[in-house]
Amino acid sequence: MIWVTDHRGSLTYVCQQWHDLTGQETAKALVAGWRDALHSDDRAAVYEGFMEASQRQIDFMARFRLRRKDGSNVWVLSAASPSFTPLTHEFVGFLGVISRYEDDVQGLTAKVEIGTFKPGRATAEFAAVSKFDLAADHLIAARALTVEYGGEVATGIDHALYALAQALRRDRSKNEYSDTHH
Repeated sequence: MIWVTDHRGSLTYVCQQWHDLTGQETAKALVAGWRDALHSDDRAAVYEGFMEASQRQIDFMARFRLRRKDGSNVWVLSAASPSFTPLTHEFVGFLGVISRYEDDVQGLTAKVEIGTFKPGRATAEFAAVSKFDLAADHLIAARALTVEYGGEVATGIDHALYALAQALRRDRSKNEYSDTHH
């Protein structure tokens, strides 16, 4: 599942799988409504970690429980990379991915790691279905694999992530307009 925020940390895009899994309408999830779909015991830690990463403009990952539309919970791993404008290097937000947390371990707790970027593999109900979401999955994975190389490789991927985040926002805006103006 792909998501995008702006420079203030407000959710500006969430893929269709979010609604399919949580039952939460996209309009309700945007800005900060996404927190309502988190398990109440995990909400504060995840939000505080997310806001710290936003303020520091740095990679992060979080493990937490997400409430499904049937009321059950699923452990997920969300990882995000900051996005910057290519020329001015101005922070514009995050492009992130959510995948199912595969380790079935008893006694898990919500956890946020700032400065860490290790996205999980999106499968089943978390797998991308749109071309944009699929491209984002691949670019996020490529960034995670090449972050240690820095320099030219990371910069190229960061520029592609920025362009893709802009395309996702435009696509969402276009779809909202066509849904309300038939």
